[in-house]
Amino acid sequence: MRTGKIIDIHCKCGYLLFRYFKAGKGRLIKVLISRLSEDNVGLSKVETHSRPLCPECQKEIGIIMMIHGEPALKLNQGTIKSVRI
Repeated sequence: MRTGKIIDIHCKCGYLLFRYFKAGKGRLIKVLISRLSEDNVGLSKVETHSRPLCPECQKEIGIIMMIHGEPALKLNQGTIKSVRI
């Protein structure tokens, strides 16, 4: 795998949703489930096309989709604190 960083993804309410291995530069648009190092939402157990919620404030984080043959979370940019590397 390429070089990258482990970053913390927070909801706008301040709750730590997960820690993610981000490879490359730019905004965080999608989160591949296989690259999660810590999951406080339970994304590994949800089905495709489900819409996980923040455990703290109950806002929708995004939608689970198949991207390049892997399950991934397409993020709702209005719910998370912006992350850019």
